[in-house]
Amino acid sequence: MEDYNDKQLSIISVAERLFAEKGFHGTSVRDIAQEADVNIAMISYYFGSKDKLLEAVFRHRMNASRIFINELVENNTMAPLEKIYSLIDRFINKMLNEQNFQCIMSREQLNKEQSPVRDLIWQLKSEMLGLMRPIVTNAQDAGIFMMDVDVEMLMTTLFGTIHQIIPAQHLLRTNTDYAHLNDQEFKEYLRLRLSNHLKKLFKAILTHEF
Repeated sequence: MEDYNDKQLSIISVAERLFAEKGFHGTSVRDIAQEADVNIAMISYYFGSKDKLLEAVFRHRMNASRIFINELVENNTMAPLEKIYSLIDRFINKMLNEQNFQCIMSREQLNKEQSPVRDLIWQLKSEMLGLMRPIVTNAQDAGIFMMDVDVEMLMTTLFGTIHQIIPAQHLLRTNTDYAHLNDQEFKEYLRLRLSNHLKKLFKAILTHEF
């Protein structure tokens, strides 16, 4: 796990925003240095190159998720469905609060060229699948979850639904029913709507209860 200092985190934050706004190739190290109020030599010292800086953005965001899922799996006080609900809320909050990162991640997943960042994405997804699977299989063995659950499709449903709502939120925002909500209130409304939808869906799939 990487342990970044405050200056590195500041550079990573600026790089993440610029990569999302201008694209990786449209952003220069000079752009990042100017926005972060550091010199180019400092970026080179800390990260080595722009490619390595992009990797650092991904490692920083992914490490927190890895720690959370590990702690969730090892928690013996929560029921299996509670763990699934906690996972849902965690990733709703994460993805809605890290929209610049989600924008970069979407681009990199579609990148047909081999890259360390794309490898990191698939490594994390593979890890999360490996961690989520025992939550389901242990509950199946205990007779709590149904035996016909497709864990891979559950994960695809979780991330795909949240991912698609990010661009769709701008369309939803134009609905006059939400005109009285400020941006923070609308974000909270969207979070709760997503959470309720996914929890009902996952409960139905996992337990066949509605």
